[in-house]
Amino acid sequence: MRSELLQRIQDLLQNEDLEAIRKDVRNAIQSFRALTQDEIRSQKEAWEKEEHELDETFVYKSTEEDEKFEELAKEFKTRENAWKAQIAEEQRANLVLKQGLIQELRNIIQEEENIGKAFDSFNKVREKWDAVGDVPGNNYKEVHDEYYRLRDEFFYNINIYKQLQENDLQVNHKKKVELIEKAEKLGEIEDIKEREKTARDIQKQWLDVGPSPRETYKEMGDKFFSLTKPVFEEVKAHYEKVREGFEENKKLKDAVINELRELVEGDFDPNHKAWQKLTNKVIEMQKKWKEIGFAGKEHNESLWKQFRELADVFFQQKQVYYDKMKEDGKGAKKAKMALIEKAESLKESTDWRETTQAMLQLQKDWKNAGTCPPSDEHRLWRKFHKAQDHFFNAKKSQFAERNKEEKANLELKRNIIKKVEEFKLSKNRADDLNKLKGFSEEWKAVGFVPRKNMDEVVKKFSNAMDIHYDSLSVDRSERSISNYSDRVERLAQGGDRDIKREQSILREKINRLNSKISSTEENMSRFTGKGAQRILDQAEKTIKGYQREIEEIKAKLKLLREAVAEKSS
Repeated sequence: MRSELLQRIQDLLQNEDLEAIRKDVRNAIQSFRALTQDEIRSQKEAWEKEEHELDETFVYKSTEEDEKFEELAKEFKTRENAWKAQIAEEQRANLVLKQGLIQELRNIIQEEENIGKAFDSFNKVREKWDAVGDVPGNNYKEVHDEYYRLRDEFFYNINIYKQLQENDLQVNHKKKVELIEKAEKLGEIEDIKEREKTARDIQKQWLDVGPSPRETYKEMGDKFFSLTKPVFEEVKAHYEKVREGFEENKKLKDAVINELRELVEGDFDPNHKAWQKLTNKVIEMQKKWKEIGFAGKEHNESLWKQFRELADVFFQQKQVYYDKMKEDGKGAKKAKMALIEKAESLKESTDWRETTQAMLQLQKDWKNAGTCPPSDEHRLWRKFHKAQDHFFNAKKSQFAERNKEEKANLELKRNIIKKVEEFKLSKNRADDLNKLKGFSEEWKAVGFVPRKNMDEVVKKFSNAMDIHYDSLSVDRSERSISNYSDRVERLAQGGDRDIKREQSILREKINRLNSKISSTEENMSRFTGKGAQRILDQAEKTIKGYQREIEEIKAKLKLLREAVAEKSS
C-alpha cells in the first residue's frame, strides 16, 4: 500500500501545474504518514514481545521507501513554497491594479455627468475588476469594501436621476433626521457597552435607509458618522486600554525613570535653593511612581530597581553637596560678616548714585560668597538686609521729595512754554531777542522735571523758540548755543558721569578742529602762482568757519561748567 502511495506521489509530481495536483499530493502524503505510523506501531508490538535488556529502547527500522518519501515530500514543500511566493507576488500586482480601478471609479463618480457615458465607463471598470485575480488577504477587505462602496455610490447617483421619487427622498430624509437625533443622545448613555450596542443599531438602521435629497445627503451623512465615530473610537480605546493594562503602566514608569535620569545627569547650579527644588521633584516622582500601579510581573521588579538606584544616586550627590557646604560655610560666614560691616558703614551715605552702585555690588558679592550653615545664614542675611533697607528707604524718601519738586517744576516750564507760544514779535529785533533770551534764562532757572516728561517739554520749548528765531533770522551758531541749554539740562539730570563724557567729546572736537586749522594753514604756504589767490581766499574762509565752530563749542563747555557748579551748590 505504501509503495502504491509513493508511486502516486511520484507520478503527481511529474505534473508542472502544482495548483492542479496540490490537494491530491497533500492527501497522498497524509495517507503515507498514517500508514508509516501503523508500521511503527506494528514493529514496536513485535519488539515488545521479544526479550530485551532493561536499558534497551525501541528504534524504528526505516526502509528505502521512507527515505524516498522524505525526498518527495521535501521536493513538494520546496515547489509549494515557490508557488506561494509567486501567488503572493501576483496578488500584490493585482492590488495595484485594483487600486487603480478604484481611482478610475472614483473619477467617474466625481467628474462624469453624462449618464450614458458614465455607465459605459463603469462597465469597463467592472469588467477589468472581475478579470483581476485575488489580492493579499490583509488588503482584501479594505480594497473590496471601497470598491463596493463606490459601486453603490455610483448606482445611488444613477438611481437618483432615474428611479427615486421626491416623496421617497423626503421620507428617507425624515428617517435620517430621527437617527441623527438618536446619535446626538449617545453621550447620555453611561455604560460604554450599552452605548456601543445602541450606536451599532442606529448605524445599521442608517445604512438600511435609502437615499435622501442630494443637497443634504453628504451633510447629513457627515454629521451622523461624526456622531457615531467617536463612540466606536472610544470603545476601541477602552478595550485597548483594558488589554494593554500593565504595558501602559510600564510606559509610564519608563517615562518617570527617564525623567529622573535626566534630573540626575543634568547640569544645574548647585545651591541650597536648587537642591531643595530638585528634592521636591524627586519626592513628586516617587509619589507618581506609587500612583501608576503594577507594571506586570515581567517588568515591575527591574523597573523599580532602576528607579531606586537613580534615586539613591541623587540623594548621595545631595549629601556630598551639603557635607561640602557645611565645610565651606565657615569661610562664607567670615566673608558675609565683612559684607555686613561694609553695608552698615554705607547705610547713612547721601551720595545716592555712588552708594547705590556700591550697595548693589555688595548684593552680588553676597550671592558669590557661598552659603553659611542654616543656623547662621538667616541671621546674617537679616542683618545685611536691614542695612541695605536703611539706605534704600532713605534714598526713596529723598527722591520722593525730589519728585514732588520736579512735578512743580514741570508746571512752571509748561507755563513758560505757554508764554513763548503766546509771545508776539514787535518791530524791534533787539527787544525781541532780549525777550527770547529772557525766556531762555527763565527756563534755565527752573530746576529739573520728571525724566518721563523731560523730552516732551524740551521739544515743545525748542519748537516754540525756533519759530521766533526763524522769524528773526537768528544764525545757526547763536541758535545752537541757545538750544544746547536744553541738552545741558538733560545731561545734568543724568549725573556727573554723563556731563564728563559730554565735556570729553566736545574737547575732542576742538582738538580735531585745531588740527584741521593747522593742516589748512600748512597747505596754504604751498600754493603759489596763477590762481593761487582764489584757493587761499577759500582756505581763509574755511579756517574762519573752523574758528567759529570752536567758539561755539567753547560756549557749550561754559554752559556745562555752569551746570556742574550749580549742581554742586
